[in-house]
Amino acid sequence: MSKFQIGITGMAGFVGSHLRDRLSREERFEVLPFEDSYYENPEAFIEFAKKADVIIHLAGVNRDEPEVIYQKNIELMQKLLEYVDASGNKPAILFSSSTQVERDNEYGRGKKRAMELLEEWTRKTEASTVSMVVPNVFGDNGRPFYNSVVATFCHQITHGEQPTIIKDGQMSMIYINDLLEDIVNLIDNPVDGYRVESLKPRVDVKVSEVLALLNKFKDFYFGSGMVPSIASDFERDLYNTFMTYMDAADWERNLTLNTDDRGSFVEVFKLEKGGQVSFSTTRPGITRGNHYHVRKNEKFCVVSGQASIKLRRIGTDKVLEYKVSGDKPSWVEMPIYYTHNITNSGDTELVTLFWINEHFNSEDPDTFYEEV
Repeated sequence: MSKFQIGITGMAGFVGSHLRDRLSREERFEVLPFEDSYYENPEAFIEFAKKADVIIHLAGVNRDEPEVIYQKNIELMQKLLEYVDASGNKPAILFSSSTQVERDNEYGRGKKRAMELLEEWTRKTEASTVSMVVPNVFGDNGRPFYNSVVATFCHQITHGEQPTIIKDGQMSMIYINDLLEDIVNLIDNPVDGYRVESLKPRVDVKVSEVLALLNKFKDFYFGSGMVPSIASDFERDLYNTFMTYMDAADWERNLTLNTDDRGSFVEVFKLEKGGQVSFSTTRPGITRGNHYHVRKNEKFCVVSGQASIKLRRIGTDKVLEYKVSGDKPSWVEMPIYYTHNITNSGDTELVTLFWINEHFNSEDPDTFYEEV
């Protein structure tokens, strides 16, 4: 079965590179090679257009002198249509326009005129074309001071700079992954003739709200190391984007190794909401614990070695025992008011992972010692 041939102009850019990678994950698509230099090489562009079932026109200019921005975006559309005509092929065309077409600026006027050119061409050729009116796009690999305010803020915050808000406006935004799915949906559902498709923003948010969230992520990551709570898809996508703007050295965090004659204990992650994750190593024959909690909830998971985990409800005599092993991982619940311990019952070091629903507070540890 032949593959769907997809051409992407501006493939080296922010959206273009993401779209190339997204389409390449599906066997049914083949992304055609394209270089920006094709615009100055008609033969290469015409050969590219001959092979395409669909061309997604993403090439554009949004940073330059105002008149250059206006003229260049029109010229890119004119050349695309000229070379497609010369190819003798009639691919569907999806054009990335912008919500800026509603504003009185050179970028918006250039995009609007390009839309008009595409509509006029469609009436003559009876091709299938769509002008996609795209909201503000954010995501990883965006160029600071070029692609989006999110890219600029993320770069500044992760490199010790202080962002400045010039105008605290409301932004309609779409995450790069959502934009890609919208484009794939348009590829799969071609239109008859010409259509303007206003892609739905996934969130409306003020610039100051975006900056406040990014500053919170910075304070958590570079300060306490705590993992922030994520209240929405937008916060998840913004956090994931923020992480990619750090220097690679920042992705490693050294932990504190607390060691005594029993083994070691390490706090790994603290969550803003959801407690913390830790692990311990325990030497053969050593027992840890023999305490209970009245509000803390814990789970133990042995990831290496063998252990005996014992629990007893305080005020009773019945002891529950769980024999666990890293060879067959499982987790064991530590309910409140159950005193509990864990013993290394093997002859190798025991490694145990712990989750607890709150951070450890030495001034209020909620830990009461009692032998199981």
